[in-house]
Formats: sequence, C-alpha cells, structure tokens
Amino acid sequence: MVHLIGNAHLDPAWMWRMDEGLESFMATCRSALDRMQEFPDLIFTCSSATHYAFIEETDPPLFTRIQAAVKAGRWSVVGGWWVEADCNLPSGESFVRQALIGQQYFQSRFGKIATVGYNIDSFGHNGNLPQLLRKSGIESYVFMRPEQDEKPLASALFLWEAPTGDRVTAYRLPLHYSSYTQTVREKLASLPRYELYRSDRSWMIFFGVGNHGGGPTIEQLNLIEELRNERDDVIYSSPEQFFENVDALSLPIIRDEMQPHAIGCYSAHSEIKQLHRKTENDLLRDERFAVLAALLGNTSQLEPLDRAWKNLCFNQFHDLLGGVAIQAACEDAISMYREAIAIAEKNTRHTVQRIAARIDTRDFIENIVVFNPSAFAREETIEFEIWNPDASERGELVQSAGLVASDGTLMPAQKIEPSGKIGEDRVRFASIVSVPALGWATFGIERNTKLDFPSDIKISSRQITNGLITFAHPAILNKGEDRNMATASEYVEYMPAILIEDDSDTWSHGLHAFNGKRKQFEIIEVQHIEEGPLRAGVRIVSKSGEARLEEEYFVSKGSPVIEVRVHIESFEKRKIIKLRFPHKCKNPVARYEIPYASIERPIGRNEWPGQSWVDVSERDGSRGLSLITDSKYSYSADEECIQVIAARSPLYAHHEPPHIVQTNERLRFLDQGVQEFRMLLVPHEGDWRTPDLQGYSEQLHQPLIAHTESSHAGNLPKIFSGFISVTPGIQIGAIKMTEMGDGIIVRAIESLGERATTSFQFPSRNIQWQSDFSPFEIKSFRIEGNIVTEVDLLERPL
Repeated sequence: MVHLIGNAHLDPAWMWRMDEGLESFMATCRSALDRMQEFPDLIFTCSSATHYAFIEETDPPLFTRIQAAVKAGRWSVVGGWWVEADCNLPSGESFVRQALIGQQYFQSRFGKIATVGYNIDSFGHNGNLPQLLRKSGIESYVFMRPEQDEKPLASALFLWEAPTGDRVTAYRLPLHYSSYTQTVREKLASLPRYELYRSDRSWMIFFGVGNHGGGPTIEQLNLIEELRNERDDVIYSSPEQFFENVDALSLPIIRDEMQPHAIGCYSAHSEIKQLHRKTENDLLRDERFAVLAALLGNTSQLEPLDRAWKNLCFNQFHDLLGGVAIQAACEDAISMYREAIAIAEKNTRHTVQRIAARIDTRDFIENIVVFNPSAFAREETIEFEIWNPDASERGELVQSAGLVASDGTLMPAQKIEPSGKIGEDRVRFASIVSVPALGWATFGIERNTKLDFPSDIKISSRQITNGLITFAHPAILNKGEDRNMATASEYVEYMPAILIEDDSDTWSHGLHAFNGKRKQFEIIEVQHIEEGPLRAGVRIVSKSGEARLEEEYFVSKGSPVIEVRVHIESFEKRKIIKLRFPHKCKNPVARYEIPYASIERPIGRNEWPGQSWVDVSERDGSRGLSLITDSKYSYSADEECIQVIAARSPLYAHHEPPHIVQTNERLRFLDQGVQEFRMLLVPHEGDWRTPDLQGYSEQLHQPLIAHTESSHAGNLPKIFSGFISVTPGIQIGAIKMTEMGDGIIVRAIESLGERATTSFQFPSRNIQWQSDFSPFEIKSFRIEGNIVTEVDLLERPL
C-alpha cells in the first residue's frame, strides 16, 4: 500500500524573513482547505505549533476552519513541537520545551496531542531523540536526512532505540517531501528502484509544493485521481494512519544516531550559536531562582517566561539555528534571542535583589551575596568590583581586600584588571568562595586587609602551575631563566590554532570533514597577565592572514581545571579558525555530549555536532582530556588533538547548487569582526566518567552571581540552600514551577551511562525522595505541597 501524504513543508524563515514565511503559511492553509472541498478524500498534514498560533492570532475565522478540518479527520496535526527544530544543537531541556509548549498548544486547541514526530527537513538527528520523543507522547518519527549515501540503513522503516531502550517507529522518507523534481506518478514509478525498497512493506510518498509553502495543487490532485482509478494500492493518507498499520514487531532495531548531513550548520554564524546557548541557560537560571523565591514565600509577580521560551524555540528552527538563513532573517533571530535574554536577566536581577534585601547584612558596611543557581554546592572563583572615588579625589587606593564568611573565616582576594578604564576608582578582585546548592552565601568585604597565606601557584617563562595541573606555553619573549618549579602530574601543552581554507557553501554540502589547505597561526607575543596567590594567567597572541587570536589561559588555586578565554578579531573569508588541544592519548576514544546523553564516535577528521563538551581518553580508561565550551558546537578529535571550530566564514545563505556566485555580486560573509568565548580544559585520570563534566559545564554556563549589598537588617540567614542533589552522574536539567503554577517540577538525568539510585531534598520544606535511574534515563518529578509524583515530559502523571 502506498500512502500519499499531502503536505506543504514551510520554513518560517530561511530565504525570507519571518513575516513572509508566516503569511505564506496562511495562504497555504487557505489553499489546503479549498482543495479539501474539491477533493473529498484529501487529507492535509502540517506540523509546527507556532504556525497555528500565528493564524489564531491574526485570522481567527481561518483558524476555526482548520479546527473543524482537524476534528473531521481531514487535517493531520503532526510534530508536537513549536517548530521543526535542528535536532542536534538544542540542549536536552530545549527539546523538552519544544514538546511541552507545542503539545500543550495542540491539546488546548485541537483536543489532542501529536503522536507522530516530524522533522522532514532537519539536517541530522541525535541518538537520544527516541527517549525525548517517547516521553512527550510521540510514538513514531518521520525524517529524511541523512540519506542513504550519508548514513546507510538496512531499512527505511525501523524501530529507533535510544540508549535508554526507549523506542519510536521511524521512517526515512524516500524521494523528497515535495514534488518539485518528480510528480507523484514519477515517484511511484521510481519507488521500486529506491535502495531500501521492499514490496512487502507499505510506503509513504509525500506530495505538494514545499519550502515556501503551497501544499497540494489542483494539477497534482487531478493526477492522483487518475492513479487511484488505475491502481487499488494508492490512498490519501496521513502519517498517523500509516504508522497505525505498521507491525512494529517485524521491524529491525537501530541503536544509533542519524548523522551526518550538512556539517557546516554546526559552526555557521557564531553569534547565533552563542546567543542560543546563553538564552537556554539564562531561562533555566531564571526558573530556578523563581523556585528559590517561592520556597522563601515570595509571591511577587515577575514577567512570565512564556514569550522568552517561545522566542528561543522559534529560533531553534533548523535553518535559523543552523545559521544558513539570509542575513535579515538571522538579524531577526538575534533580536528575538536578545529579547528573551533581557526578560530572563531582568527577572533574575529582581529576584536576587528581593532576596538580598531580606538578608541580615548588618555586620559589614559592604557585602557580597553570592548566589548559586546549581543543584549542587560549588567552590570556585568569583570576580567582584569595588567603587573607590577616593583614589582620584584623595589619592587613597584600595590595594587589597578580603572576604569574611558567615562563620568569621577570612578569605583572600587577588587584585585583577578592572572592567572599566578609570584609574583606581574602580577596583576588581578575584576570590575563591563556597556556596551551597540553589542558595546563597554572604560575605563581608574588608578593604586593605593584609593577608599572608600559602599558595601553590608557580610561574615560569614557559609554564604556570598550581600543583595539580600545569599549562605549558611558548616561552615569554625576553624573559629570564625559569624559576625553580615542579610540574604537576596533569599537564596540558599549548598548540597553535590553524586557519583552513573552506570553499564549501554555508551548509558544507557533501562534506564530512574540512580538509582544505591548512596554515598554522604564528605566535607574535606571549604575556603574563595575572600573577598572584589565587590565580595566574598567560595571554598568547597569534596571527594568520587577517585573523588575530588572543588566548588567555588561567590556573587557579586548588582547581584541576584550566580556564581559557578567547578573543578573535578576524576578517578572513571562506576560512575556518580551529583551536587545537593535544590529548596525548596513544589509543584514543572520543566521546561527545549530545542532548541529555553522550555518545562515542570514531577518531578522525570528521566534524561532529556536540553540546558543551567532548572528551578523548585512552581506550583502557587510564587518562584523558576533556574540552568544555560555552558557545561552540562543532568538534573533531583525531589521533593527536581535540579540535573545535572557533569561527567559520562562508557566504550568508549560499546553497551550491543551485547558486553559483557571479562576477560583481554583493557578497556578505559570516563571522566577520570580533567575538569572545570561554572554555575549560580538564585533563584527568580515568575515563570520561572521572571528571564531573556536567558539573564543570554548569559552572561555565551558570556562573555564580556575585551581588553587592549594603548593610541592613533582615529576616533571612546569611547562608541558605534550597535544593540538594549530590549523587555523582545525576544531572539536574530543570527546576521550575509547573506550567499551571501550582507546584514545582524537578527534571533529573543520569549522565554517566550507569544505573544509579539518588535522593533529592528541599531542606526548607522538609521534602525528600529517592529514585532509581537506568543509564541516561530522564525523569521528571512534580512536587505539590509535600507530595512528590513522577510525571512525563508533558508534566502528566505516569
């Protein structure tokens, strides 16, 4: 049986801006409804809750007609997400929110959720999607890429299994989702020649005008009517009807990711990638602090995050987040990211200030209240600034400072470069503090405190070390002999970046690796930029062509991690800047973080999408190196080093074929100018499970907030913890209020690929519970009063 699926793939923004894309959807819906009246058996299939929401807001009568068609079974609502998202780059929690927002919208407007996942144009599909789909009510999945030449499969129809064992029935769509190259008759004729064709299976064949909408045309439908008269195995259908007739027990099981396709999408448009990661984390932080405020009885209303989450989810559309849309569409996305960030940051700022205003800070005139958004206690370096106008007015300088903890412990602070260039009126310090989980710790500030304390920080012309870890760098120019120092056991050596020629289009169609001519950056200067008892830093300046790179490496007292701050100024075109970090493994194994899981991939030059970290370890598990980034997604790992794409400069929205650049054509290139980002290097003993990669990643993405507070009375303690989860390998993905606002949701993920039992606690509410996890399992808990209930990703009881 051949199920003919009338559809209209529509990119809300791609070679056009959002207003044009959404208007085209309205026109497509009108056309589809008209065709239904003319062809009584036609069923129309369409995804993406954002499209429907736009029509509901702008043309209510048209929306009412769609609702009626859905109720009559003539209109198939699929996907269950806000948009057809990129399926590699969003975080695990973003995939949860795509479903939570999308499915709740479908349920409220159409009386049912979607049961078919639908990403027919997305560029690749992470291996944990079956779990994310299944736990949000989606039982089956339709996709098209990667195709057979990129990812050979044994069957177009199969059971796709996540590492947890969760399965969806998946179908790789043959012969494209539209009819722009083949008519339905031609598709039916060529189907038996399809590589995976089996005569004993049913097939879905899609038809309709796509990309810019349009849907089934009269011409196409007249042709189908002819075919229906000629053949009895051709029917109008929907994906739901197709999957209802599939015998799942007869299908092969595939336990793998669907990769790769269009590897350039993982690195195109660094600003969008950076804003995306920041927006995700700012929204999650704001939700956690809203829960913290609720635990303290604060009922003040903040700006709802609904619009901010919808902005983020819309921008996860595969062409926008992939960075392959036209410049105007990308700029629209940037505005939406910044609106979401502004909402989240305003809410967080107000929540922090409301709480701090209630803390008793009378012991000191100046105080720092350090807030921790994480579900685990953290000890790390914070930076804070002091305003001191007496420097310019009276010549009175702040030479040193110390922080006094609530138990009276005096902690040193190291003077560092201030953020503003205003002499000594603005003074900046770094200090190492401890803060409890989802809470705060209060510290008094003592100016010009004389502190004498031991430190393992040592500096030479070629390396910096803290006794635990050593960073070896090129020799300081014109520097004297090394001072006597011992090298720590964990050792990271500097490797210059490389500039790679890249003549591919924006997507990098047809490539699995970037193998263009390579040129190593030339080191032009090395500087020691910090030298103190708490932290030491070195800046390495290098250049290649029109690209200038500043890499700053820091080691801190007692920390096994090297922090890297990168500043790029580049006007290179059709080039790639890759940073490289030697892993020193003789028999390396590479592991990449994917949404709410991780996966092993082959060693080699191939480019892979990853979330925040990639690890290379010895196959025997004896040692390794992890790299964590705050805004990058495109990685590779070969026999020598871990590599990350820092910048890539193809043309905006250049798809070749069909477009060949012409003489005198205006050319706009990506990643021109300045960008900055941060990374962590974590050399370690043992395999990838040994370092707390999720914990380090959260420290990078969810920094402690150092809030200055004056002296005043208050009814809150100087130190407080709102939530505790301390089992290694259990990642807390979200702590949020329920969608109805009547309880709290805690989402936890087993991140080490091992079975685990853990306990969770809200100490101030005297709420504690325990749960067992299978490898990489996602679990969600609803807390209402003192009752804890396990729920699915749509916040429905299991």
